[in-house]
Amino acid sequence: FRGGERSGQGGGIRDGPHTGFIRMRGLPFQATKQDILEFFKEYKPIENSILLTYRGDGRATGEGYVAFNNAADAKAAMALHRNMIGSRYIELFISNKEEHSRNVSRSNPR
Repeated sequence: FRGGERSGQGGGIRDGPHTGFIRMRGLPFQATKQDILEFFKEYKPIENSILLTYRGDGRATGEGYVAFNNAADAKAAMALHRNMIGSRYIELFISNKEEHSRNVSRSNPR
């Protein structure tokens, strides 16, 4: 594996080049796009980029994606790794446009 460290099972990249996209893990199942906007507010997330993913049966996965105006904002936002939304700590990983795009279809509950 090249390009950064991986942590734990099903983790993701925490170190490496930033692309402006972040994957979130550990979200409360009832989290909303507004919760994500509030969490990242000082880093200016792009509101219409926020994706919360769902399983085939419509249940939330606890994962999501968010884009920022540039890689520097996304890198700065990684400072929120393990900060809380409600009673859950949120893990943050470097993502990219391709991963974000692949998950658009999983972002609408069925």
